[in-house]
Amino acid sequence: MNTYNPNRKKRNRKKRALRKIKRILWTICAILIAFNIGYAMGKRKPKESIITYAPIIEKEEKANIPVQTAPELVKVSAPKDYTDEEVLQKLNSLVADERYEKIVSNMDDYPEPLLKNLANNPEMISFVANYKSLKMNPSKGSISQEELNEKCPLFLQWDERWGAISYGDESNIAVSGCGPSALAMVIVGLTHNQDATPDALASFAMKKGYYMSGTGTKWSLMTEGAAEYGLSSKIIDTNQTQMEQNLDKGGFLICSMGKGDFTLAGHFIVIYDYDQDGFKLNDPFCIYRSKQSWTYDKLKSQIKKIWVLKDKMA
Repeated sequence: MNTYNPNRKKRNRKKRALRKIKRILWTICAILIAFNIGYAMGKRKPKESIITYAPIIEKEEKANIPVQTAPELVKVSAPKDYTDEEVLQKLNSLVADERYEKIVSNMDDYPEPLLKNLANNPEMISFVANYKSLKMNPSKGSISQEELNEKCPLFLQWDERWGAISYGDESNIAVSGCGPSALAMVIVGLTHNQDATPDALASFAMKKGYYMSGTGTKWSLMTEGAAEYGLSSKIIDTNQTQMEQNLDKGGFLICSMGKGDFTLAGHFIVIYDYDQDGFKLNDPFCIYRSKQSWTYDKLKSQIKKIWVLKDKMA
């Protein structure tokens, strides 16, 4: 049976109107959400482009800025006997680095041997650039825990911890201290004596007469001097088998070197190990040479004397 109800019909019209309004509102919301998503994605794209090209821009900007290469990456050639004029030319060619420019502008403030060493070894630039302040404020050298834990730590004679400290005839460890630096490496490597720094060994050598004026560090530092630090020492022939056998027995070798890859006159290096590629050594003057493996054939003609050093207590 059908009955007519005007109030009910009125309510239905209101419901339909409300549903229509809701649909319109949902449509508007959907449009706004889509617009916001598109806008956000549009804003993100330029950022992605910046990230993509930032390394290229950075490289282009850095290309015009002189950057000191990390010392271990610098290739160092065999030393040359530069004249004073050649040293000046060499340093002048590097004045794009403001540290060289500063040095060239004040060359009278630096010892000539130090400038010649810098011309031969660019690893020294930081030390030479800071030389004046280091000389005015010398300090007692120290050894890090990391160095104490190494089999044979590399002590560079021009390290800022001790390089400016006096050693020899109006000289310093940076220029003349290869002997004390080499022995310090051996003492620390074999006995872990943290007081055996290159500056301590340099002072010891001067007080005990192991430095000869006009010549340099005496060979007796590697025997009598080493004994005072608890090491035994003996001389062996320049023989590959003997060298390897003594390394196998836990000894380190200190070699006095003649003219060649390491020096123009005289120098001390430490050999502490070997493998199939050659001998592993520490050159107190050069990081680059210390990171190379050296064959016996390459070394034998340059070696003047070899000492085997061992810990007496081992």
